[in-house]
Amino acid sequence: MTVVMGWLARSRFPRKRLDNPGALRHPTSTLVMGVVCFCFLGALSVISATTTNKTATWWTTTIFAGFAASSLVLILDYFMARHQVSNEGLAYRKLLGKTGFVKWTELKKVRYASALKWFRIETTSGEVVRVSAMLMGLPEFAEALLRSAPLESMNLETRQILRATAEGNPPSIWL
Repeated sequence: MTVVMGWLARSRFPRKRLDNPGALRHPTSTLVMGVVCFCFLGALSVISATTTNKTATWWTTTIFAGFAASSLVLILDYFMARHQVSNEGLAYRKLLGKTGFVKWTELKKVRYASALKWFRIETTSGEVVRVSAMLMGLPEFAEALLRSAPLESMNLETRQILRATAEGNPPSIWL
């Protein structure tokens, strides 16, 4: 598990310069993990459904199938979630395709949720955008927030995390 999490964390740092500066996107490791988990858990649910023994019941099959389906979220997020940082704000596309634009000047709250591993951005109009700590391009995102977001929108802890991220040390994706 430590090796896999280390690989996932390192994959957030592209080896070469990104073609589109300011773009926040998932590393390929997100897609790989989603596909591997889906295949593994899908295979376990098929084995559970087709094998007759004391431990393979309908609910074990359902649990494996549920986890396999939840790994599809990783795959879908890899292809759907897109964010673009600019001097004016953040253009975004959410998991289910909803798009929008958040102006830095309209931010009400910016918080880092360490348990969920994302930045939660809330505007004065109530719009909420979540930016995963797994995305590539986080240093540019953090720099833009520190430079342009209203100071009162962030607490001290969030500012410290953003400063570290801007310096190339994003939050840990491990517990």
